[in-house]
Amino acid sequence: MTSHAEPADAVLEEAPNSGTAGLLAALALALAAEAGVVACAIGLPGPFGLAVAFGGHAGVVAAVALWVRSRARRGLDLRLAGLLLVTTPVLGPIGPACTLLTTLLHALFRRYATGFQDWYLSLFPESQSEPAQELYELIVSGRETSHLAAAESFTDVMSVGSPQQKQAVIALVARHFRPAFTPALKAGLADSDPSVRVQAATATARVEHEFNERWLELDGAARANPQDARAGLALARHLDDYAFCGLLDTNREQEIRDKAQDGYRRGLELAPDDDDARHDFGRLLLRCGLVEEAARTLDPLVERTDDRRVLFWYAECLFRLRRYGDLRAMAERRADLMPDGGDSTDTLASVIALWSAPAEDRKEPVFA
Repeated sequence: MTSHAEPADAVLEEAPNSGTAGLLAALALALAAEAGVVACAIGLPGPFGLAVAFGGHAGVVAAVALWVRSRARRGLDLRLAGLLLVTTPVLGPIGPACTLLTTLLHALFRRYATGFQDWYLSLFPESQSEPAQELYELIVSGRETSHLAAAESFTDVMSVGSPQQKQAVIALVARHFRPAFTPALKAGLADSDPSVRVQAATATARVEHEFNERWLELDGAARANPQDARAGLALARHLDDYAFCGLLDTNREQEIRDKAQDGYRRGLELAPDDDDARHDFGRLLLRCGLVEEAARTLDPLVERTDDRRVLFWYAECLFRLRRYGDLRAMAERRADLMPDGGDSTDTLASVIALWSAPAEDRKEPVFA
C-alpha cells in the first residue's frame, strides 16, 4: 500500500470542482420546474390539472436524465447528479430540494474532511523507522512471547487509554497478532469511540484474511503432496492456531478444530515419531474434551520427552480420567522434569509434591 493516490483515485476521494456551477444551476431549475408542476396540479381544475402535472413531471425527469447523461459523457462527477436523478421521480420537488441541501452541506464539510485513502492509511500507519519505536515494539513483542504481559498491557490501554493510544495498540496488534491479543481487539470492537470500533473491525478482518490466505496456501501444498507429513502437519497446526485465536464463532471454531484433528491424525500416520506434532495433537484433543484419545496420544512421549509441558498435559488427562494411580506413578517416575519451588508457582510446586511424594511420607486424608 502506498501513501500517494493515483490520479483516478483522487477523483473518487475528493469532489471535483469542475461542473459545480452547472450542477447548482440544474438543481435550481429542477426545483423550480417541480414547484411549477405542483402549482399546476393545485391550481388547474379536475383531471386536466393532474394530466398537465404528470406530463410536466415526466418532462422534468426526462430532462434530468439527459443532463446526467451529458455529464457522464464529459467525465464529470455523477454522485450528486445521480442523487437528483434518483430522488426527483419519486419525491417531486423534495428531491431537488434535498439534493441542493446535500450539495451545500458537502461543500461545507469537505473543507475539514479527510480523504478516504488518508483515513484508511491512518488505521495502519507504516512502521516508524525511529530507533525508539523499533525498540518499543521489540520489547512489547518479546514480553508477550515469554510472559503474556503485553496482552495484559494492551487490554489495560484499551480500557483506560485515549483514542490515539487505543488506535496505536490496535495497529500494533494487527501487525504482530497473537491469540493472547484477542481481548484487546474485542475491547476495541466494543469501544464507545466510533473510530476505535472501525479500526478494531478492520484489524479483525485483516487478521482473519491473513489466516485464510495462509490456510489456502498450506492446503494447496498438502493437496499437492499428500504423502508429505510436514505439509499436512503444517496445515493442521495453522488450523489449530486459527481456532485458538478467539475471533471465531462457536460453530466455525469447532469446524476448524475438527479439520485440525483430521490433519494431525493423517500427519501422525505418516510420521509417528514426530513428537512435536504428537504433543500439539494431544493438547488439541484435551481442549476438545477427547480425554481418552488425548491420553493415548501423549502416552508414548512420557518416557522420552524433555519438555515438561507434555507431562502437564498428560497429567491433566490422567486426572480427568480419574487414573490417580497412574498419575502418581508418572510424577514419581519423571521427577527429573517436575518443577520445584524454585522455578514454579507455589501452588504448582505443592501439587507436584503431593502427587510425587513417597508412600511413607504421604499424608492420607482423615475423615471423621
